[in-house]
Amino acid sequence: MTRRALGKGLEAIFANLGTEVMNPQTGASVHDVELAVISANPYQPRHEFAEEELRELAESIAEKGLIQPILLRKFGSGYQIVAGERRFRAFQRLEKTHIPALVREQISDRDMMELALVENVQRVQLNPIEEAQAFEQLINACGMTHEEIAGRVSKSRVAVTNTLRLLKLEPQVQQWLREGKLTAGHGRALLQSQGEEQLKRARLILETSLNVRQAERKGETPAPKPLDANTQAFLNELRLTFGMKVSLRGGPRRGVLEIHYTNRDEIENLMRILRQRRPL
Repeated sequence: MTRRALGKGLEAIFANLGTEVMNPQTGASVHDVELAVISANPYQPRHEFAEEELRELAESIAEKGLIQPILLRKFGSGYQIVAGERRFRAFQRLEKTHIPALVREQISDRDMMELALVENVQRVQLNPIEEAQAFEQLINACGMTHEEIAGRVSKSRVAVTNTLRLLKLEPQVQQWLREGKLTAGHGRALLQSQGEEQLKRARLILETSLNVRQAERKGETPAPKPLDANTQAFLNELRLTFGMKVSLRGGPRRGVLEIHYTNRDEIENLMRILRQRRPL
């Protein structure tokens, strides 16, 4: 069975969904439906609706009216939203009792799921975790491949795969992506580590405002720079004098000189050498 490519336009998809229910009194396809009998799309991938965004939409509707009706399917004695939840919420904010809607007699759960995802990807920016969870739902519930999802949302297969990988992040890191404190690029960079180390790196990004490239570099272990001849000779002299391992970390202006010991006797020997060399 050939499936339609959902990435090519929502209007084309809607035109092929179910049988349109006409208003028996007016014969019109647009119904004036009571908000109280409408329920949300159970497959809605978007969980965060910004108050400022809804306020602006409500103001626009109040000024210019609703340009495009929402799409509903018959569900029991009422209706479920197929597309247009933001418009529905804006009408609630305006304390309206009815909303213009197109109604389809039957739309499958699978089509509900796909339409909800495509509408949000094309019209409204999902946060990275919401998008990843929507992709995962299409895989688990519909058996879709990464390639098929990519075709429906007009993205590359690699982009879909990389988005799904974000679900492997620690729960707290995922929450920071939901809140917009970290980007999807940050999330992919953080996948280089796990557990507490991942959380530590994420906090560092938040505290220092690292961009993605900087965050990626923070996950790497830089190769130590070779010491110049004079510094190397100085360290060798210390090792011979103290009979202990000596290391140097840092740059030309600032750093840390470390003397390593393995037992109490080595510490006492070091103290004895330092006392003998102390000037009077």
